[in-house]
This record gives sequence, C-alpha cells and structure tokens, in this order.
Amino acid sequence: MNKKAMEGLRKEEEIKSEMRDACMEIKDLEAELEWMHLREPNEWKYIASLENRINKLYKKVDNLNEIN
Repeated sequence: MNKKAMEGLRKEEEIKSEMRDACMEIKDLEAELEWMHLREPNEWKYIASLENRINKLYKKVDNLNEIN
C-alpha cells in the first residue's frame, strides 16, 4: 500500500476511535444527568454543566461524522 492510503486509513481509524470515545462519554454523562435530576434536582449549576458538556460532545460527534 502506498503512503497516502495508509495515512488515510490511520486518519479514518482515529476518527472512528474519537467518535466511539465521545459516544461512550455521552452515554455516561446522560446517565449521570438523569441521576442528578432524580436525586439532586437543586444542584442546577452542576446539571447545567453536565448538559453543556453533553451538547459539546454531540457537536463533536456531528463534526466527526461530517469529516468521515
């Protein structure tokens, strides 16, 4: 295989790995967010920070999908 093809495959694998990691982090954060809503609804600052992190991760996944 030529060098460009190998670089392309490496880049594609890197993007897939980043997407997988982001999706797993989203899943974990959403579970934590649900728990916070049920158990600690008055912790609105932390809940807002969780929602912000989740939104940023969804944007990251969308950008990675566009690249891939």
